[in-house]
Amino acid sequence: MTIKKLNKNLIAITIGDIDGIGINLLLSEVRKKNIRNFILFTNIKIFKENVKYPINKINIIDINNINKKTHYENEKINIINYETTNKYTNTLDSLKLAYKLTKEKYFKGILTLPLNKNKINLYVDKNFVDQTSFFSKLENSNKSNMFFVYENKFFIPLTIHIELKKVHKFFKNKQNSIKKILSIIDTLKNDFKIKNPKIIMSGINPHAGENGIISQDENKNLKPVIQYLRKMKIDITGPISGDGMINNYNLKKYDVFIFTFHDQALIPFKLISNYGGVNFTSQLNIIRTSPSHGTAENLIGSIHASSKGLINSIKLINKISKNRNWLNLKNL
Repeated sequence: MTIKKLNKNLIAITIGDIDGIGINLLLSEVRKKNIRNFILFTNIKIFKENVKYPINKINIIDINNINKKTHYENEKINIINYETTNKYTNTLDSLKLAYKLTKEKYFKGILTLPLNKNKINLYVDKNFVDQTSFFSKLENSNKSNMFFVYENKFFIPLTIHIELKKVHKFFKNKQNSIKKILSIIDTLKNDFKIKNPKIIMSGINPHAGENGIISQDENKNLKPVIQYLRKMKIDITGPISGDGMINNYNLKKYDVFIFTFHDQALIPFKLISNYGGVNFTSQLNIIRTSPSHGTAENLIGSIHASSKGLINSIKLINKISKNRNWLNLKNL
C-alpha cells in the first residue's frame, strides 16, 4: 500500500517514553495481530538501542521520502525514521512530526504512547506541560479539553495541570466555565453524535461548599453558570459534592461527569476504567487519543500490564474519524 494523503486506514503512533510500558504493549499486541494499520514515529537507531522486545521484520520509511512512492508493508512494523539528538528529543520530535503529517492528511489520527513529562521538562523543553497543551499550542487553540472516555461515559476536568490554589481563581471568571462547557457540548455533538447529553458537575470544595458554610465558591461562581446553561436548555445538574458524583445511579443516569480539577476526575475514572480508559483531546483539527495510564516502567513484563487502553484508543480514533467524515458529508 502506497502512503498518500487522505489515507483512510493508517494511524500515526508516537513513540512516547521509549523506556516506558507503552511501546512494549504496542509490540506485544502487534505480535498477537490485534493491532495493525499504523506507522510508528521514531528514530530507528534509538529504537533499536533501547527497545528490547524481539522484532523480526521492520519496514523503515525515511521522513524525507514520505511524498515519494514509499510503501506500507502489512506484515512488518512500519517506522517513519527521522534525525534527532537522543531518546528524549526523539519523544518530542515524534509528536511534532506525527502532528505535521496527520494535519497534512496522511493519517486519520494520532495515538500518543505515554511519555514522562519530567524527562521532557528536564532534558528537552522546560516549558513542556503535557501532551494536551502541546497539541493545543500547535493549533493556537484555547478550546481543548481532556476527555477521559470509557464505555460511552465521559469524565472531564475543567482545569488540568495547575496548582490547586489556582483552581479557585479560574472559576471566579464565570465565562471560563461557560466557554469550556459549551465547547464540551459541541465536541459531544460533533465527535460522538450525542445531541442532548445528560451532564452532572462537581463543586470545588468538600460537600460543594456546604451551601456557603465551608466556602462561597459554589454559590457565587458555579451555581450562576449552571443556571445560565439551563436557560439554554442544557441538561446539567450541580454543583454536586465530588465524593457523591460517582455511584451506580449516576453512572446509569448521566453521560458526562464534569469535575473542577484534575484529580477529582482521574481518581474515580481510573478505578472504573481499570487501565481501559482513553484520553482524548477535544477541539483539535486532528484526532488525538492516548491510553489514560502513565509510562509504568515498573509494570513492563508484569501480568498486571494491560493493553486495553491502547486498543480502546485505536477504536476511539476510528469512531471519531467516522463521525467527522459523516459530519463533513452532511455539511457539503
